[in-house]
Amino acid sequence: MKSHAVEFTPRELLRLVVPPLVPVVLFTLVMQTGARFGLLPAPRPALDADRAIIVHQAESSRARSDAEVVLLGDSSCLMDVNARQLGEALGQRALNLGTISYLDLGAHARLLREFTQANPGHPRVVVLLMNPAALRHPGSEPYPLAVLTHFLAGNDHHRLDTFAGRFNAFSGVDAFQSRLQSRALPTPFTDSFGRFYGFTTGLERFMSEHNGSAVDPGTNAAKGNAEYRLSPTLETLSREFRAAVPAGTKLLIGITPVPAKFSGPNYPALRNQMLRDWSVWLQADAALLELPATLLDEQMAGATHLKPAAIPAYTESLAAAVRTHMK
Repeated sequence: MKSHAVEFTPRELLRLVVPPLVPVVLFTLVMQTGARFGLLPAPRPALDADRAIIVHQAESSRARSDAEVVLLGDSSCLMDVNARQLGEALGQRALNLGTISYLDLGAHARLLREFTQANPGHPRVVVLLMNPAALRHPGSEPYPLAVLTHFLAGNDHHRLDTFAGRFNAFSGVDAFQSRLQSRALPTPFTDSFGRFYGFTTGLERFMSEHNGSAVDPGTNAAKGNAEYRLSPTLETLSREFRAAVPAGTKLLIGITPVPAKFSGPNYPALRNQMLRDWSVWLQADAALLELPATLLDEQMAGATHLKPAAIPAYTESLAAAVRTHMK
């Protein structure tokens, strides 16, 4: 039994549907037009920790700098070394362009090329530092690589593999977030990152104050797989990185430490062999075998990063090793 029926005329239906759509259409037109014709600021999608790091380091690679020592590598390079302390120990400015472990040597080579194009004649030394876990990865993860590539090209990065991603691209949400929201509303962090950095702007401010270096404020126990090896694709990527090193610039390479108990007693010998093999692929001027292969588990924040208290001593060890090979 039908209790009642509701009928709409076309005009009444339009009156209900159109008003809510008007601001959506206007927003889309403003964002798309502004992005297409350069009326909006350039994309700067520092909307989370990984993207804030990528954006900050990409901008630093393009900035004028008198750095004679440039650090490149994964997040262990970013968070295990205090570039300001390193520069003071060497008597020459050091700049850390380390990023995250989801980017490979090809991405690091791109940052190095950006730096050398912006700073002809620099640097004197490139120090490439990677964690052994990163050396077994076959290559960059698509998402962070796309973030870096699109940012350097000055384009909005869209994720078109989902309906939500396609909607954000078409509606202008991506342009709004990466060009306006990221500048006006910093993203808050949670847990240890939130207590230490607060917001994405706090992370970037810390990196700027420490010549590109950051710290991992976490206290997690080491987890994951300690079966370290060199990826078969690393040889080709190493050649690509070597090609980005300017003539006359020394290339020094190292493998950052891992927890001693986590990695096992045979790891130091394995690290040395990995470093020698990798050095051949890179045609490095020196492999920094002097650096410690392991540290006490209590000195590590997880399996890949040092705790802040362990950074000064490791930085001093790196300075001593680099100093030897700068002569």
